[in-house]
Amino acid sequence: METLLNRLDGIERAETVTGVPLVSGTFPAGEHDRVWRALRAEHRRTGLWPVLGWTAGSAAEGTYGWCHRRQGPDWLAALRTVDPAERMALIVRSKLEWTLGDGDPSDPQVAAWHEEDRAAFDPGRVAEATGPLREVPPGIRRQTERYPPTEVLLVPAAAGHEVFALVPGLLLIMNNWMGGPSHPGLRYADHVFVLRHWEDAWGAELYHCRGDSLELAVTRPPRDALTAASCAIEQWSYCDDLSQMLGEVHDVAREQAPADHWSFWWD
Repeated sequence: METLLNRLDGIERAETVTGVPLVSGTFPAGEHDRVWRALRAEHRRTGLWPVLGWTAGSAAEGTYGWCHRRQGPDWLAALRTVDPAERMALIVRSKLEWTLGDGDPSDPQVAAWHEEDRAAFDPGRVAEATGPLREVPPGIRRQTERYPPTEVLLVPAAAGHEVFALVPGLLLIMNNWMGGPSHPGLRYADHVFVLRHWEDAWGAELYHCRGDSLELAVTRPPRDALTAASCAIEQWSYCDDLSQMLGEVHDVAREQAPADHWSFWWD
């Protein structure tokens, strides 16, 4: 079968600890977007999902440091029993709990702070702060623009979210993420659930990931203020270090949510 993979350099093959076959190739600097899109277009024929930034050997090696029961096809099947939209709602609720903290709501100053915090989790009020979306933003390419990748990993997966379950270690467990009592920490499986939810909702697809960075190509981003606000609240709850990249939730709603490329980074 003719595929772009056959025309790449540096072909490398490896297997994860659970036997998932991986293949990768290299290409000249600056060609990453063209290569990813060409391989993504071939996915229906090949069944291989492209992820920029990894070789097969390094991705496979990383799986040996993970619990064998929490990776591979069997674990992916178990994760399918979780509703991704419900998990996303739990992450948002937990982040609001953490944001509100333990202050005494009877204190007028604390009550004022709480009102401001709740406004950042209310799509209607975020949309009001954002205003009409008159222009489509270009999106953020935090990692691939600064350090263009020259390698692409191909994983036998039906969609991008499956890659995280089949090949753990491409993203880290974000130990610095803080949540409230309902979901105190961001678990590794949450990456699977969040991406699956965004695939369904916005057509967000795994493009690049590397440790603490994630980039998604988005085929159906929200293009009105209210849905962009809802999307931005989800993004900020999942990765509140967006505050360092973009600013407040309404900035995410204006500058990233309506774009066709999203970027996340955990400090």
